[in-house]
Amino acid sequence: MDDLILVSLSTFAAFDSSPMSMLERSGYPVRMHGSGKRITNEELLREGRDATVILAGVELFDAETLCGLPKLRCISRCGVGVDSIDLDAACARGITVTNTPDVPTEAVAELALAMFLMLARNLRAQGNLMGQRRWERLSAHLLARRTIGLIGLGRIGRRVAELSHAFGARVIAHDPWCDAAVAGELGVVLMGKDEVLSEADIVSLHASSDGVDRVLIGVDELTVMKPGSALVNLARGGMVDETALFNALQSGRLSGAGLDVFEDEPYAGPLCDLEQVILTPHSATNTVETRLEMEIQCVENALAFLSGTVPTERRVV
Repeated sequence: MDDLILVSLSTFAAFDSSPMSMLERSGYPVRMHGSGKRITNEELLREGRDATVILAGVELFDAETLCGLPKLRCISRCGVGVDSIDLDAACARGITVTNTPDVPTEAVAELALAMFLMLARNLRAQGNLMGQRRWERLSAHLLARRTIGLIGLGRIGRRVAELSHAFGARVIAHDPWCDAAVAGELGVVLMGKDEVLSEADIVSLHASSDGVDRVLIGVDELTVMKPGSALVNLARGGMVDETALFNALQSGRLSGAGLDVFEDEPYAGPLCDLEQVILTPHSATNTVETRLEMEIQCVENALAFLSGTVPTERRVV
């Protein structure tokens, strides 16, 4: 078994040794990226130069990088999104790409609902006041009386819709690829993008980037949004114009925002200074249960590729 497996993930088997044990039992040679930080392109090219399979995070695999990995035959993505992989270039080079499509759904959806509740009930500001021993009651809203607008109604968007309904919220959505019958079964009303932006009290992004129109929420979209509404982004960094968002929040046009992903990470920009903003460090899937299951499936996909038995539902190309 000469096929080298590179684990390029910044953390791996941190909560449970099972994924590492699976690799060790496979008999394939394994190389670990051990810096504890996201792998750089230079490190990827150096550490992956002789790898047949790479267990990958969100690092960039563009055409140039793929050319620099001559032995690579499979990218096993630990997660759902493959926006950072040039799929056409991978296909042209005969590189199989797999992912773990279903595992992160619950974790991301739960964080979305947590942000909805925090924004509706103004929890961050109230908690900060109590931390200063100031007994001041701030105005807040019931989530049950809010309209949630989803941009994207895939696996995660659908689960967010289900959880939102459990709180009695109205749910509307924009997704040109979603079947109206599917939306109807979920109790979700499909609308045009501008309609969702103008009607929703909380707009939540759950779309993937198409690589062309990457910024989904910019100055124009923020202007269309309902005054006093809030924006949540747990989809992709770069989908929101962060400068425009800061200005909309500072001016009071938007009442709040919740972001887990950013254009440049680690993020330390001006949104950190706004009390009405909830920021998390790209940690939507970072629950013990979710990380473990994603890593196990990621390893399973890699070993399945090497044995020629990749499950169709986990194969992207």
